[in-house]
Amino acid sequence: MHIVHKSRVPIQVIGYGSSGTSIFCQLLREKLGVGIGTESQFVIRYYHALSEYGDLNDDDGNLRRLIADLARERWFERNRKFGLTCDPENIFASVQQRSYRGVLDAIFGQLADRLDAERWGDKTPEYIHSLAILWELFPDAKYIHVVRDGRDVAHSVMSRYWGPKNIYTAASEWAAQVGLVRDFLQTVPAEQRLEVRYEDLLAEPIGVFRKVIDFLEVDDPDGRVWQRIEQTVPKELNRENCDKWKRSWSPSQRLAYERIACDVLRHYGYETQIQEGSLPR
Repeated sequence: MHIVHKSRVPIQVIGYGSSGTSIFCQLLREKLGVGIGTESQFVIRYYHALSEYGDLNDDDGNLRRLIADLARERWFERNRKFGLTCDPENIFASVQQRSYRGVLDAIFGQLADRLDAERWGDKTPEYIHSLAILWELFPDAKYIHVVRDGRDVAHSVMSRYWGPKNIYTAASEWAAQVGLVRDFLQTVPAEQRLEVRYEDLLAEPIGVFRKVIDFLEVDDPDGRVWQRIEQTVPKELNRENCDKWKRSWSPSQRLAYERIACDVLRHYGYETQIQEGSLPR
C-alpha cells in the first residue's frame, strides 16, 4: 500500500543502542511508508573527510569520486534485502543539489524509491556524539528520539561482548548520551522534534502511533493507514519486553545505577528508588 506524506523532509531517528530504535524504524517502514533501512554509519565519517574531495559544486570529478567512495559502504550491501542496488551513475544523475547533503539525499532517496516511499529516514546510535553536525546537514529534518529505561538497556547490553561490563559504566554512558540528546532537542524547533518512550510504544502502541502520524504529517484520507496500524501493530510488539531489571537486579544493583543516572531517569518519567534531592552518599 502506497502511503502519502504531506511532508517529504528526512526523518532522523535518534537513540542510545538497544533502546528500541530498530523495531521502531521497522514499524515506520512497514506501517507508515518511510524509506528507512539499516544503520548508515557513514554520514558523520564522510563529513569529516569532505576536504579530501574538494569543490563538489563545480567539479564533476570531485562529486563522482565522493559518490564512488560512498558506494563502497556496507550500507548498500546490507540493504540489498530491500531491493537496493548500488549504481554510482544513477546516484550522480539523481543529485539535485551539488553538495554533501545533495549526495546523501540522492543515496537515501534511492532506498526510498525501492521501498515505494515518499521520504527517507536514517538511524545510527553513534550519531548521538555528533548531533550538531547532524543538524548542520539536516536542519529541515524531523527528529525522533526513542528512549528506553536505562536499567533495561544495561540489562541488555551488559551481556554483549561490546557492551559495558559493570553497572557503573552502563549507567554513566547511558545518562551521558541520553543527556546529549535531551540537550540537543531543546535547541530544535518544537514542530521538528518528538520523543517516544519505548515502554509507551509497548504498552500503548495505538496512542504512540497517533502522535507519530501527526508529527510526520502522514496523509490518510480514507483511514486505511490507521486501520492497518490498529489491526497489526499491537500484535507485533512484545509487551513483556520491559522492566527486566526489576526481575533480575538486587537492591544494591538498583541503587548503584540510580546513584549515577537517577536525574535522567526521572526526566523521562521513570520510577526511581531515590527521591529527588535525597541522593544517598
